[in-house]
Amino acid sequence: MGLILNIETSTKTCSVNISKDGKVLEIKEITSEKYVHGEKLHLLMKELVDSLNLSFSKLNAIAVSAGPGSFTGLRIGVSAAKGLAFGLNIPLISMNSLEIMINCHNSKTANKNALFFPMIDARRKEVYTAGYDFKKKQVTEISCPEINSAFLKNHENYQELYFLGDGALKFQGEFNPKIVKIDGLVPNSSSGMSNFTFEKFKKKKFESIPYFNPYYLKDFVSG
Repeated sequence: MGLILNIETSTKTCSVNISKDGKVLEIKEITSEKYVHGEKLHLLMKELVDSLNLSFSKLNAIAVSAGPGSFTGLRIGVSAAKGLAFGLNIPLISMNSLEIMINCHNSKTANKNALFFPMIDARRKEVYTAGYDFKKKQVTEISCPEINSAFLKNHENYQELYFLGDGALKFQGEFNPKIVKIDGLVPNSSSGMSNFTFEKFKKKKFESIPYFNPYYLKDFVSG
């Protein structure tokens, strides 16, 4: 049996769930512009196990979003995941945050020549992103590009580009809507983790607890 605690803290949403064999049993999450992960993460985890009448000792693995995303959110989430995995002597599993977001997206297009970009805000006109095809297979590297006409030019072989998530909203109305479709409602939720973390659990694709660190992608800039 795979009873896994999934933790997603790479954006303003602090999200946790417990899944059994890839199926979500219950989820707790809160979204705040103030990034309340430090205050809320452990409270949400406690609420989660209490509501399921479980104890942390029953867990078989801890899974966490590795990033990219919010520096503070990732640091808090990964620290909590490592601490639990170490203390409970159970495996640590990771997923990248963009893969989690694309898994939360329900595509409504029948266009197989479309490219999907889950986007996490990285300040100014930059976002953390990667391209996925209509089967949700990653086809471009994770990067932090400036989203402009040159970015569109690089992907002109595709009929439609879908910009997904909260990070995509700042480009609303900036590009030709026949080509660029924006869906800002796609969340970064732990609900996008469960199937995939269970598959990793079965295949024993675990992280080294002492050496695992968040995937920040770019250097921290204050202010």
